[in-house]
Amino acid sequence: MRYTKNDVRNIPLTEFMAALGEKPVKSFEDMKLYYAPQRDDPEPMLVVDTNTNRWYDHATDQSGDIIDLAALKMNPTLYMDPRDFILKYMNEYEQGKELSIMARCPQPPTVVGIDIKKVKLIDFMKALGQEHPVAADGNLHIYNAPYDPKGEPTMVINTETNLWRDTKSGAYGSIYDLAYELTGSCNMSELNQYIAGQISGKEKSQKVEPPKQEQEPDKPKRKMRL
Repeated sequence: MRYTKNDVRNIPLTEFMAALGEKPVKSFEDMKLYYAPQRDDPEPMLVVDTNTNRWYDHATDQSGDIIDLAALKMNPTLYMDPRDFILKYMNEYEQGKELSIMARCPQPPTVVGIDIKKVKLIDFMKALGQEHPVAADGNLHIYNAPYDPKGEPTMVINTETNLWRDTKSGAYGSIYDLAYELTGSCNMSELNQYIAGQISGKEKSQKVEPPKQEQEPDKPKRKMRL
């Protein structure tokens, strides 16, 4: 699913903590004990009440809801509204879960003669119209992000691992994750078809007609002997 600002207050705090990379250290009845995500504490000090969907910090005596926690965790120079911070982490978390489910589903990776798993990301970028990277540093190739409306050079491909990462949004992954960013689809069959369609289109455009065979000159006619 994809969350919107209307969903924020109904998001379980436990899910938000999971999206932030935090797991409960202890659980007792409706309470779950966590390390505070906004600090680097030696002891778990944050309690989440799953019944009220609120939290309490034993170290500071602060308490609040998901928006209050996001306001403490987010970088104020990057986010004006805590809800934007929540949506970024929650939607990326949901995307990761969906892609993980897809990865576990047995799906034939070969589509119209193309083994998707063997497609190089740099070849896929060529198929998307970026013949060459903006810059390169060894095995790291920098491209204009094709999924970004501004097309900024924030996408980095590691040619050794055949994985990519966006230095601005933090998005990363394989060719399937890139196809998701471009299409918004979590359907493995649709992603396979999309990738194969882009690659096939590129291959067709690169086909060159074989040169026409020159006609052999007419053989000289034999002269009749007298």
